[in-house]
Amino acid sequence: MTQILSGAATALILLVPAGFAAAQTAPACDPANAAQVRLQVTVSGMRSGDGNMVVTIYPDDPAHFLDGKYKLARQTVPVTRPTTKLCFAFDKPGFYAVALFDDENANGHLDTNFLGIPTEGAGFSRNPTLYVGPPDLGQVRIEAHAGDNPVPVELKYY
Repeated sequence: MTQILSGAATALILLVPAGFAAAQTAPACDPANAAQVRLQVTVSGMRSGDGNMVVTIYPDDPAHFLDGKYKLARQTVPVTRPTTKLCFAFDKPGFYAVALFDDENANGHLDTNFLGIPTEGAGFSRNPTLYVGPPDLGQVRIEAHAGDNPVPVELKYY
């Protein structure tokens, strides 16, 4: 069990790149634009309504998955319960990956305990089970087409 949690901690710490600063905003979602690719992220399972949800979108590039320098977009929004909803707009259909965490104390990073186990919730598109280390891109990548693409994510707490 410790090995599973330790690996999960490693995966979740990678969600927050060094030098994390202000949130980046993706282009506005426009339902009237039929060509626009919209990732409709819906997060559930928050244990409180405190803090912010930090959601990052990554390209379909296994060499740079979870590397904040290569993110496509990031939004930070206040948590709303029972679900927190965000929309990300892109010009091209393709494969994307979503990684997020519940920044309950709004300090801008994923907190961990003295063992390195996250004390705040986290999740990925396609809701993979985490064992040792981060999920690979193949476990979390989603195909997005023009129009609305629902991306439900259930937060996990360790």
